[in-house]
Amino acid sequence: MQKVLGDFIHALRHAGLPISSAETLDALRAAQLVGIDNAPLLKHSLGMTLTKCLQHRLTYDQVFDQYFNSYDQFKEASSSEETIKALEEKRQTSNNIDEELINAYGTSFQSPLAQQLMDNDMSSVQVMITSAATASGAREIAFVTQIPMVTYRIMQTLGNGELQQELAVLASSDENSAEVQLLRQRRLLLQQQVRDYVEQQYLIFNQNEPNKLRESNLQKINLTSVDHRNYKLMGELVRKAAKQLASMHSRRRRITKRGLLDVRRTIAANAAYDGFLFHTKWKSTRVDRPKVMVICDVSGSVSEVARFLMLFLYCLQDVLPKVRSFVFSSNMAEVTELFEQRGMDQALAEVMLKWANLPSDYGKALADFTSIALDDIDNRTTVIMLGDARNNNEDGNVSVWEEIYRRSQRVLWLNPEGEFSWDSADSIMSEYAPYCTHVETCNSLRDLNRVLGSVLKHSN
Repeated sequence: MQKVLGDFIHALRHAGLPISSAETLDALRAAQLVGIDNAPLLKHSLGMTLTKCLQHRLTYDQVFDQYFNSYDQFKEASSSEETIKALEEKRQTSNNIDEELINAYGTSFQSPLAQQLMDNDMSSVQVMITSAATASGAREIAFVTQIPMVTYRIMQTLGNGELQQELAVLASSDENSAEVQLLRQRRLLLQQQVRDYVEQQYLIFNQNEPNKLRESNLQKINLTSVDHRNYKLMGELVRKAAKQLASMHSRRRRITKRGLLDVRRTIAANAAYDGFLFHTKWKSTRVDRPKVMVICDVSGSVSEVARFLMLFLYCLQDVLPKVRSFVFSSNMAEVTELFEQRGMDQALAEVMLKWANLPSDYGKALADFTSIALDDIDNRTTVIMLGDARNNNEDGNVSVWEEIYRRSQRVLWLNPEGEFSWDSADSIMSEYAPYCTHVETCNSLRDLNRVLGSVLKHSN
């Protein structure tokens, strides 16, 4: 039962359901309580422990129906490994003629697969297919084009090579034409049965692999290259990344009475006891919610990158209430309250409509920032600028950026352009760079995860 449920949960995870180790143990206990004789009750019980929302439940129902196609198949899949092993040894070592496998024509077949097919022992063959499919990698198929190759491997594992040789020998004699024709028909049926099983395994375990590959590629490509067809998927990836970073770094953690001994504090705490260690002190780790200000250039050249960063910040604001967001092309505006009061799509649309796609003026924007938020920056504040530093040959008001640097704990500048483009044409990146803790190229979701993850980890 544990193996069956383990494979089923593995299939659910491949389908996108987030299932923890604790939920897996709960599902195993539920299955032990209700048993395996009542498939509808088992489906309901496992669904109560493994699903969290309606969308998860719909996916769960689909995977359950595919995995447990019928009660008989479920019972067969739950059969002991000893039975499967015994059948495998029988197939591999059986070289003698079994009198029970002599067909009505009196012809004896030497290959074990031919004997099973002529005896119509399909239950044993089905178990053999299951075992051979696991060894042939049926659950690791990433693309539907791999199904024929895996089908071929399973057929070879079952003994198709020996069967083909035997058929070639028997076909040379006209006396065996009826037996050969019957055996070929059953071999074709077996091949179709194997292919059906491989396709079923692909649907259960691997049909989501192309989507995972697509998601992986979207993580790496330049954000300015993401077309409108991928906006929805990209938004889902940003939300997922934001939640992961938030769950890792937003909560307070204090580790005491375990870990590494703090020798200095232990000695100091026991100084009054003549060196006897009555009280031990342990090193502790404390991670506070960071105080972060993010300034986004939403002018035409970086508007698409800013859109995804704002989406990222929108997802973080629920768990990081100290995040303040600002946008500008020339005039700067704080949009923190807008994010709090509006839905995500509406808030982003309003930002893009009011402030995006205008000529950039960093000097004017920093002057506005002075009156809006400069006095709120202290040595616990991290300031992040997303922009290409292209100022249309205007004054960059660098003194304000220098003051931000002197007041804050950390200043990060994330430039969506490659470093080779800095200071080209109207870019004044070199004027701002001396007053930044870090200046990095950031033009993909993977870069955002890395850089902002570092901010959340070290800010306190």
